[in-house]
Amino acid sequence: MQGRLGLVFGWLKSRPELASPSPYDGPRPRSHGLLGIAVVLVLGGTAKVAQASPQNVLGFGPRASALGSTGAASAEGADAVYANPALLSASRETQLQLGFEGAVFSFRAEGAAAPAPGQGLPFRASTIGAVLPLPFGGWLRDRIALGLGFVTPTDVVVRARILYPERVQFPLADRVQSVAVQAGLGMAIGHGLRVGGGVSALAALKGSVLVRTDASGRVGTEVEDTLVASYAPTLGISWESRRSEYRVGLTFRGTLIGRFNVVIQAENLGSLTIPPLNVSGVAQYDPWQLAWEVARIAGPFRAALGVTYAHSSGYPGPAEATVRCSDAPAPAPECQAPAARASGYRSVVAPRFGVERRIDIGSATVLALRGGYAFEPSAAPEQTGDGNAFDMNRSVFSLGWGVRLGSLPLSLDGFTQFHVLHERDHRKSLAEGAPVEGLARTSGHVLAAGIAVTARL
Repeated sequence: MQGRLGLVFGWLKSRPELASPSPYDGPRPRSHGLLGIAVVLVLGGTAKVAQASPQNVLGFGPRASALGSTGAASAEGADAVYANPALLSASRETQLQLGFEGAVFSFRAEGAAAPAPGQGLPFRASTIGAVLPLPFGGWLRDRIALGLGFVTPTDVVVRARILYPERVQFPLADRVQSVAVQAGLGMAIGHGLRVGGGVSALAALKGSVLVRTDASGRVGTEVEDTLVASYAPTLGISWESRRSEYRVGLTFRGTLIGRFNVVIQAENLGSLTIPPLNVSGVAQYDPWQLAWEVARIAGPFRAALGVTYAHSSGYPGPAEATVRCSDAPAPAPECQAPAARASGYRSVVAPRFGVERRIDIGSATVLALRGGYAFEPSAAPEQTGDGNAFDMNRSVFSLGWGVRLGSLPLSLDGFTQFHVLHERDHRKSLAEGAPVEGLARTSGHVLAAGIAVTARL
């Protein structure tokens, strides 16, 4: 797509009368700023195709991130708004959590068929979490709580770029480059049963660019664009033993797609006819997921063990057709631009576990030491042709700590993650049935860390 659009904009630059400003009489563009966003999203910057939100890669909340991104049965406080909204109902205090997290990416590609790789953009984001128990009386007393969660990168709302397939790409670095918003409501039913639901949101862009000639023969543009949100549901349920020592949790997260679509149309350009051009694709994609977990939630030693199924085979791929056929019953095949290639992604199952040791260090102050591990299989296919969107299996090792101050209604939590990107061989051939042209071997690592302070009221 980038190549086709480059030809269009290159042609416009080669026509000075088309590239100059237009004084035509008519409605003025509503927003050149959002057009700039659209250009950055699709053509500019250094980012590549993004395929998931930051909480899918790093987890949400410092405690959950330190415990191998577990939480369907073990989440506490604001972490539960993503991990399992049913567990919000276990909170008895109003909480406000403010934090900061970041990650750096390092990738390697070796072999005769491996192009020179580029480093992924670093990730830096502020995080906000909140829990508000609702003050109902009677049977509803201490049973319902509302939760909110935000991950806000410091320099983008959402970032995406569609490159030629032969350009080297490591999509993992761009899977965190978006704002993530979550809200949830949890309710304790009784007899150890809790239920909850919520919604997650990602940014999306819709718009149009109209290129036309005014009465003086000069060409200008009229821009209409809107930054909107896409939504997906989150549902959770949990059950804990009579003594509240053990808990089982199940969380469903719906498919969350952040699309961009800017339609470029040209009118009254004389003998020149340009079909509508669709600058469109998928900026962010979270497949629907099902997370199951069992956890020990009482005592000084706590642990969680679970698996997450991600239906990644539903990923449509980053690019959509630039030129499209009409909705006629039998459109002519020549009106359709070459269709974007299928993603070839597969669904995966990721096991994960976390452990926590709580130590009473006096004056009602409690220190928590945490660790965890998760194995995240790659959903992307081996890059055997001219494609170079490299992805690898990941082993995620995590460590963390937490201090709850007895004399103050405050707690501090931090985490560190080290992602090992396992070596993967990509046997390259230029055409189906052709002999292998070379071997690309990819690997790398990711280092992430975060810290947050929580106030309890």
